[in-house]
Amino acid sequence: MPILTDRTLAELRASLPETASACVEAIVEEVPGYDRAFDPALRSNIERAVEQALSGFVATQIEGDRATSRATLDGAYRLGQGEAASGRSTDALLAAYRVGARVAWAQFASSAVAAEEPAANVAALAEKTFAFIDELSAQSLAGHTAALTARTRELARRRDQLTAALVAGEARPTLEHLAESARWKAPETLTALVVDGEPRTALATALGERALWSPVADGPTVVLVPGVRSNARNGLLQRCVGTPAALGPTVAWTEAGESVRQALRALRFASDDDGADCDELLPELALDSAPLVATRLRERAMAPLEDLSPAKREVLAETLLAWLLHQGRRDEVAGRLHVHPQTVRYRMNTVRELYGDALTDPRRVLELTLGLLVEARTEPTSDAKDER
Repeated sequence: MPILTDRTLAELRASLPETASACVEAIVEEVPGYDRAFDPALRSNIERAVEQALSGFVATQIEGDRATSRATLDGAYRLGQGEAASGRSTDALLAAYRVGARVAWAQFASSAVAAEEPAANVAALAEKTFAFIDELSAQSLAGHTAALTARTRELARRRDQLTAALVAGEARPTLEHLAESARWKAPETLTALVVDGEPRTALATALGERALWSPVADGPTVVLVPGVRSNARNGLLQRCVGTPAALGPTVAWTEAGESVRQALRALRFASDDDGADCDELLPELALDSAPLVATRLRERAMAPLEDLSPAKREVLAETLLAWLLHQGRRDEVAGRLHVHPQTVRYRMNTVRELYGDALTDPRRVLELTLGLLVEARTEPTSDAKDER
């Protein structure tokens, strides 16, 4: 049964446009997020929507007509979806409902009191008003949450598409379109970080939301990291200690696919304790890209040692490589090999007898260094380990 007299109901209905306008005015003034200026057409539409909701309240809650209840609630749900699309938060949305409820109740109460409604009727009106607003706000919150969830899921799907296109080396126009679609602001540079295992949560936290993650099927995880400076590369690898990881070169963001390819190649040189930075492995990567050349260089570098035992051959090859890389500084070579400097001297005497003038020919020194780098990638025999 209606809780108000026909006269009061008529006055309530007649004042709905004014009530809706007052609600919108208060919301604009009091709720952050709604305090921007609406153009006249948009404000008129908003006021009309509020008026329809209030009309639904009068019809369903006061007059007892349930026919419009579902439509009113559906409208509140769509309102929540629209507010999410506009970028307003749930806090702003619920605050708007609270302000609107206060203003609407003040208008309703004024009409009821002016019509000399009994106190019991005014109390019932208050209860129904705030219960109705709670129901509407719950529907709007549900619509807002659903819209955000759908948008988040869609943006994640588009970011996955962008990441896949970057890894595959798609053309720049395609990448720019996908970046815009994913609402991802393109940085100047990207650097590929490849992790052969489960990345730590701390890594994801450190890299931030702009990093793009792409788990490769049956392979390592690829992360495209924006704006990596040269002095930050080692820090990135340190965050991956315990899991083999490698860094590709820092390149223009549209060239990220090349960084991924180089990082995947550098991953072959990584261990659980030491990550691989392709900027520090340029000779190794160059040799790795030309396996026939690398094999030939290795054979030529190791030829003078071919008559020795495997253990002796590996020890002298390691010593000669360290000697070449440290430019003959015996103490540094000893520190690198963890042996006494006298041991280095003894070994190098043997090496000089075997290699002769090759150690003073710049061209042969270059070939020896590259060939021994290839040799160093092979696993030492147990005899060689014992001899050290």
